[in-house]
Amino acid sequence: MAITYRYHVGSLLAVFLALLLGVLIGIGLTSSPEEFEQRLAELRKEQRELAKSHEETTADLRNQLQERETIAKEAAAWLIADRLRGKRVAIILNHDFGSDPLPDNLRALMKQAGATVTSTTTITSRFVNLTKAARDRLSRRLLLYPPPGTHFRSVIAQALARDLARGRTRLIGELRDTGLVRTSSDANYSVRVDCVVLVGGLDKANAGAVERIDLPLIDTLLQEKVRVVGCESTDAKITCIPAYESKGIPTVDNVNTLAGRLALVLVLAGADGNYGVKETADRLLPPVASAGGR
Repeated sequence: MAITYRYHVGSLLAVFLALLLGVLIGIGLTSSPEEFEQRLAELRKEQRELAKSHEETTADLRNQLQERETIAKEAAAWLIADRLRGKRVAIILNHDFGSDPLPDNLRALMKQAGATVTSTTTITSRFVNLTKAARDRLSRRLLLYPPPGTHFRSVIAQALARDLARGRTRLIGELRDTGLVRTSSDANYSVRVDCVVLVGGLDKANAGAVERIDLPLIDTLLQEKVRVVGCESTDAKITCIPAYESKGIPTVDNVNTLAGRLALVLVLAGADGNYGVKETADRLLPPVASAGGR
């Protein structure tokens, strides 16, 4: 059985309770105050020795854990390095992440893997809650008109996906000027992309946004032969992974962890499946041999 902190804490509590029980029994059986004081001193000594032993064991376990984390990080860095060399990757955030470092961490990860990050695009609340004025403006300027039964947000998402896949800038300027999206300062929409990382997870219920923006976006990217990976953090309040899985794309539900970052690179390199720690995951990591690159 693996030795864990929980095991040692449990052991310490068990011994402490045994000592306490011994004190209570001793109080009942002691014939004199002197004998009681002597027994109490012995118990205190035993408690100090036990605490010292526990501290030493905890320190040893902490050192072992640090060593394993260092090894894991070094191994992951080796597996990630240059795995995506030559690939052009666009990152799409399906909501505003605010001060969350996840978007910046993903950009750094892509660069570590050798990919070129062509753009980071954030779907804003204005896109999700599209006003009639914004809709009318885009319809006139870009000649975007939804067919019967299709939401206008879906039409915009599909047009954005086509422009990303084909390296066109026709739409993105209008979406940015209208406030429907935000773009990274170094974004370059004039080049075709090979892969798109769609970062989901919601902080409030808004299933309509996923149905009317994320999924049409995925459909169009797949039609354009662009590899799409859906991902989110372990702490996402509302998961998007089941919706992404319904489109048959690879998913990673713990992209904020070391294992999740490695899984994301491997699926972008070619591994298929659903990875992470949530119920929708098939396993934690893809087999390294199933991913291309290197």
